[in-house]
Amino acid sequence: MLLGCNAEQKAASDAPAAVAEAKATSVTQWVDPFIGTANEGNTYPGAVLPWGMASVVPQSIDFSKNKNSAAYHFGAEHIYGFGHMQLSGVGCPSSGAFPVKVITGELALTPEETRSRYSKEQAEPGYYKVFLDTFNVWAEMTATTRSGISKYQFPAGKAHLVFDLAVNQGEMRGGRFTELSANRIEGYQVEGNFCDAGQERKIYFSAELSQPAAVHGQFDSPAFLATQKKSPNADYVGASFSYEFSEPAELELRVGISFVSVENARKNLTVEQGGKSFAELRKAASAAWEKELSVVEVTGGDAEDKTKFYTALYHSLIMPHVSSDVNGEYLSVDGETVKKAEGFTRYSTFSLWDTYRTVHPLITLTHPEQQLDMVRSMVDTAEDSGWLPKWELIGMEAATMVGDPAVPVIVDTYRKGLKDFDVETAYQAMVKAGTQYETFNLLRPGIKHYLDLGYIPMDDRGGDPMEFGWFNGIVWGPVSTTLEYNLADWNISKLAGELGYEEDAKRFYEQAQSYRKLYDEETGFLRPRNKDGSWMTPFDPLDRHWDIRWKMSGGQGYVEGTAWQYLFFVPHDIPGLIDLMGEEQFVDRLSNSFENYYFDMTNEPDIQYPFLFNYVEGQEHRTQDIVTFAVDKYFNTTPWGIPGNDDAGTLSAWLVFAMMGFYPDLVGEPQYQLATPSFESITIKLDKDFYPGEEFRIEVENFAEENRYIASKSLNGKPFNPFQLQHEDMVKGGVLKVTASERAALN
Repeated sequence: MLLGCNAEQKAASDAPAAVAEAKATSVTQWVDPFIGTANEGNTYPGAVLPWGMASVVPQSIDFSKNKNSAAYHFGAEHIYGFGHMQLSGVGCPSSGAFPVKVITGELALTPEETRSRYSKEQAEPGYYKVFLDTFNVWAEMTATTRSGISKYQFPAGKAHLVFDLAVNQGEMRGGRFTELSANRIEGYQVEGNFCDAGQERKIYFSAELSQPAAVHGQFDSPAFLATQKKSPNADYVGASFSYEFSEPAELELRVGISFVSVENARKNLTVEQGGKSFAELRKAASAAWEKELSVVEVTGGDAEDKTKFYTALYHSLIMPHVSSDVNGEYLSVDGETVKKAEGFTRYSTFSLWDTYRTVHPLITLTHPEQQLDMVRSMVDTAEDSGWLPKWELIGMEAATMVGDPAVPVIVDTYRKGLKDFDVETAYQAMVKAGTQYETFNLLRPGIKHYLDLGYIPMDDRGGDPMEFGWFNGIVWGPVSTTLEYNLADWNISKLAGELGYEEDAKRFYEQAQSYRKLYDEETGFLRPRNKDGSWMTPFDPLDRHWDIRWKMSGGQGYVEGTAWQYLFFVPHDIPGLIDLMGEEQFVDRLSNSFENYYFDMTNEPDIQYPFLFNYVEGQEHRTQDIVTFAVDKYFNTTPWGIPGNDDAGTLSAWLVFAMMGFYPDLVGEPQYQLATPSFESITIKLDKDFYPGEEFRIEVENFAEENRYIASKSLNGKPFNPFQLQHEDMVKGGVLKVTASERAALN
């Protein structure tokens, strides 16, 4: 059990003996949910299950006055309430649905009156506990996949639960109640306008209290919310439930969540919680996390390394989240049609520009059943809308970020042997996005110039970049977007070849080579270019600001980065980039990007760069050195332990791969770049329903902190020279033995 900043060590003894005994041999003991709750990591310490729809999360921000992508900031002075559906590590305000405030004394409604100082925080996978100092109340919470349960221990006297639908975290505020009685409250909270993308959905809830309230009623939210965004389908309303306890008392709140209906929220609650006690549900939540996390077992390394590793794996398995109900029903992307998932679980919240790089390749290897259902969910989106998702949230396509990021996820999954989905529908949707320009292209703004010129020009990017919007055709970061389209097209070419579409394979392969048109030999950068072929001037390779309408959007021509951070972003053709640059210059400039700290571990564009030295024979030791350095420098076991926004688990999944000693630098190609593992042994238990082997094990001889280099390797007892490991060899099962050394192996 991990303790928060105000916790007292004696609080650990509050755990039941059975739980404490179970944790002595568990991997969940190494998870610290407080990691990433500072430094804009945007994670949270609340109760959630793997890929859970519902999550019970403390809110330490006053959302009546502030916008924030996180619900919780470590060290914040107050807790303002607890929400029941939360996203982990995202960059725009969203969710925080059905917030509840817990108070004692006289009934109060405003945030200033209902907030509480707090202490004695405790968190572990599936469980959170805190003492609300202001009101002298203990609050505990745990969860199932689609529901949450909270337990409050009140002192004698007046006590109240206050639900205010106008102060959720998301951009859209308000909701409506459909039932309000002494021990039940049902209705919906509106959610929408994620990252200014418009649209709206409803998050339905069905909640029941273990004791009927003495007094309950509905109220209008305070007037200070008049300036907040309100949907015509919602009201600024709340409800209060008041009690008078003659002695200390315990009160439970059970909440079911659904994106379909109140009835389904009620059914989710009934089916998943049934007559189980809080203790039973907490134990089940812990077991669920133990099952998924123990797919990877590590030995050796110190406690800090194990905490970093298993917490990163934990954060990698929170999103995407389940969106279908216990009866299989889910809301289609049209926002109206209710469909039923037959033979699979429907998932939602795909932050694909981020997660295509690490999260989905990780789940493909460790949890193929869930990954296959996620791909089926993406294909389902294409069946309903004609487009694969880019950033889909509860059936809303926000089209946030750039590129065509579902493509590498789907192709990577297929080429790694998970083929039980409608690949033809997926493929046709890919081709549509990669070729359509006569009418609006949802996924690829700038597609006509990309096809005609091979790049998107700076001086004709679809409009004034200061007027940029996700759906108005203006291109964010023409260089970056071109490179992302190149990667998607390379993936389409690979899938086309496997499906027998030879002409398509050739065409998309050629499109994927157009990055060469952006390479400027004089400056040595992939550089913004104009429609007439001239280079954009002036050009500053360290420029990081104002490509579009917000300061940190990226330097001119780039997305959330600089020319240095996109210099090597040709993952599908690093050998070709080496030919363009020359091997010596490639190594020198790649080295300079780390030595001068141009490399940015806080964001996605260049996170594969530490592994690129493996493409140059004799330089592989640099990858081993830099990966080890990055693991140690940028990640730690404090709340500041994730270097930036976790982006739905992307940075955490990077750490998981890096510490295991292999990394998917080219998503879509079934192989991994090797580096030095952080543990003496790593065992990946393979799912025999999807892969032929039982386990793949990595063993490190001469394991020691100072031995950060690889001296030799063997695979299944035979010498193994490459620094690329094939996915096929891993899933067959076997052993990779690595001999570590204090000295780099130099040619």
